[in-house]
Amino acid sequence: MTFDLDSLRNALADVPVVAWCAVIAVLLLQRVARRFGLWLYAAFALPGTLAHELAHYIVALLLAARPQVPRLWPERTPTGWRLGSVAFRAPWWRAGPIALAPLLLLPGAVAWIVMFLADARGAWIAVHAWIAGTLFGAAMPSRADVRIAAPTLAVLALIAAAVVAVRITV
Repeated sequence: MTFDLDSLRNALADVPVVAWCAVIAVLLLQRVARRFGLWLYAAFALPGTLAHELAHYIVALLLAARPQVPRLWPERTPTGWRLGSVAFRAPWWRAGPIALAPLLLLPGAVAWIVMFLADARGAWIAVHAWIAGTLFGAAMPSRADVRIAAPTLAVLALIAAAVVAVRITV
């Protein structure tokens, strides 16, 4: 099976408007659920939280960062709630990709919409929209993820600036 942007565009165009509205509704409900307490929010976000932490775990495993099993028990922190975590040991240059691993969930969310939600009927629309919506929400790196990835991102920005500068002068 080959991949091209035209096929993706056509697949996304074939997704019914009601499916997109359902995903947007899930994202909005997820924001509202935060106001009703930790346990309701944690239950609502569970598919995304599981995928988010598994993304960290798998990338940490691939980068030999000795990850611990993901923790999925919600807990209160001084700055908010932590729905899950994965402890690992890696230098900054390996910690960056591990911290940004949840971004890999974005193609998964799109694939879920195209493969499952697009043809869903009845209550299955809600189920598949819930999974796709929580995957979209979980794809965003947390504040802790961004803090861990910051040194790697800074080095990549410097490299990109150097490449641009060299191309301009050549």
